[in-house]
Amino acid sequence: MRRADAAGETEEPSPLGLVVRDSRFPLRHDSNYLLVERSATGAEIAAELTRLELPVATVPDETMLLDVAGAEVSHRGVVMVHRRRVPTSAREAAQVGREALEPLRRKLTLAYPWGSPEVADQLLAAKRVIEERVPTRFFASLEDGAVAAGTDLYVDPPDAQIEDVATEPEFRGRGHGTAVVVTALAAARNAGADFVFLVADAEDWPKEWYAQLGFEPVGQYVKLRAPTAAP
Repeated sequence: MRRADAAGETEEPSPLGLVVRDSRFPLRHDSNYLLVERSATGAEIAAELTRLELPVATVPDETMLLDVAGAEVSHRGVVMVHRRRVPTSAREAAQVGREALEPLRRKLTLAYPWGSPEVADQLLAAKRVIEERVPTRFFASLEDGAVAAGTDLYVDPPDAQIEDVATEPEFRGRGHGTAVVVTALAAARNAGADFVFLVADAEDWPKEWYAQLGFEPVGQYVKLRAPTAAP
């Protein structure tokens, strides 16, 4: 994750760990955050975020968090790895260009309470930079010629990450999400990656769907924000 989706333009030390920033994408939290590398309290982390003027802190191991008081949990993520045979899919997905997925991703970003045209622009622009950092492929499943689902694949053998799985709401429940995940998984294995992972929200249903596809949890992390920070 640090080599691709969670990389930044600059890094600098902090008393609590490492500061990651990218001036090109100030609204993108995965490009501007504090990586906590020692045990700390929520209050200490919130104070450091305020000092650094950063939106979030990532605690890679929740056992490092002495308590949450004084900060707010913005996200709990679970890292899931696929170690089994690649499953089958009733639908087929194909590799496409990055631009083919942009309309769907912009639409889904704008549907969130925090979404805005500016946020959508920066999230999409960051994908171009990620593509320069690591070999990246994009996959789509189509219905009647329209993109029904898509995902990114970052391949840096022996590791690979399946990221940003997205399905058009009107096409959900038709196997499109499964098609892009299975196709990306097969492509990662064919490229020589044997540690293929993705990240799911620890408090949302997709993690159960990923488990059905053969992904198993291997770790969790938590993201915190200062109480006065915007969600």
